[in-house]
Amino acid sequence: MRSIILAAACTAALAITGCSQAESSVDAPTADASGTAPTKGSAPEPAAKPAVAPPAPTSAKPPAQTAAYTPVPISAEDNPGRARQIRCQVGSDPETNCTFTPLFGDGSFQLDGPDIAYRMVISDGEGGLFAVFGPEDRVPVGGTYRRDARDGACWIANESTPAPSPICAR
Repeated sequence: MRSIILAAACTAALAITGCSQAESSVDAPTADASGTAPTKGSAPEPAAKPAVAPPAPTSAKPPAQTAAYTPVPISAEDNPGRARQIRCQVGSDPETNCTFTPLFGDGSFQLDGPDIAYRMVISDGEGGLFAVFGPEDRVPVGGTYRRDARDGACWIANESTPAPSPICAR
């Protein structure tokens, strides 16, 4: 009878009292008439603790976070200007925060952002787009870009290329 009462008490207050499943079992050893518990060697192996139910989901959403990014380093030979934070858009992706770094003093620039690392190299009013992987590691994306006549912050690729278009730096 004492085992059943102990089992019920431990089951009801498992988290508060720290009772183990072995203590809440009907077959768990109990103290004898003298009030002493059996030695560790005579006690049965404790069973695994019961799983604790996860907390109930709440309707509150965590605050939206902007993805962190680190701009790709630019070598000194690229004559980089002062980098600044802007809003940019590449292709059909939504606008996002980017780092804009002017290059060469001729209108060329590098854009770095979450999942964005592109370099637009301008020559004679036309641009060539490169995917940037490191200071000396760039891969041409293809296509020829011209400044958009309606939005001077954007560069539009010619129609014969699968390159992302537009490239906008606001």
